[in-house]
Amino acid sequence: MRRSHRSIVLVHGAWHASWCWTRVIPLLEQRGFLVHAVDLPSTGTDPPPGADLSADAAAVRAVIEESPGEVLVCGHSYGGMVISHPAVGTHPRVAHLAYLCAFMPERGESLFAIGGGRPAPWIRVDARGLSLPDLDQAPALLYGDCDPETQSWAVGRLRPQPTGPFTEPVADPAWRYTPSTYIVCTQDCVMPLELQRGLFASRTAGLIELDAGHSPFLSRPGELTRALAALSPPSP
Repeated sequence: MRRSHRSIVLVHGAWHASWCWTRVIPLLEQRGFLVHAVDLPSTGTDPPPGADLSADAAAVRAVIEESPGEVLVCGHSYGGMVISHPAVGTHPRVAHLAYLCAFMPERGESLFAIGGGRPAPWIRVDARGLSLPDLDQAPALLYGDCDPETQSWAVGRLRPQPTGPFTEPVADPAWRYTPSTYIVCTQDCVMPLELQRGLFASRTAGLIELDAGHSPFLSRPGELTRALAALSPPSP
């Protein structure tokens, strides 16, 4: 049996960039996948005007349109909002959506609406409206099951993000129309298990569980690779 060269598009969460997938990309490529990690335009020290959820979705759609064949799109955390946007998740070449401990909005919901209408207490917002996690808490919250060297490396690469993408609602989420799987991370200190298992996973046809924290692409890259590969069966 030979694996088809199916494309995988990886969408990072808030404050991150494509660097967060560096341990997973070569493992997927070794399995024959064509992998593209997107840098969302809303993340960075100087985001452009109009850097919102729709702009992030447009950036991912552009990558999808350049990717050959059917596409599996994986969104992490805030990335779940992006892949739920109709511009991404209902693109005719998107065959499957993977929500990696990710937000999964209902119709008309924004990320902040899911979280009770306000930022989490460990998120800091400055006078310009740019957000960052509290850097003292970030190692334990975001990378709790990573070694100290990885924690320091990752925290040093976090960049601000405006709150606009977190307040923009998704009118008609793509998971209602595109086959989807939820990947629960059971050690996650950011996304409560009752949200992951009890609410979001119930909206998908598939469920995978990883014994990992909020960033399995750094702490469990092999396990995450196997999970994503399992969503793209070999061709006969």
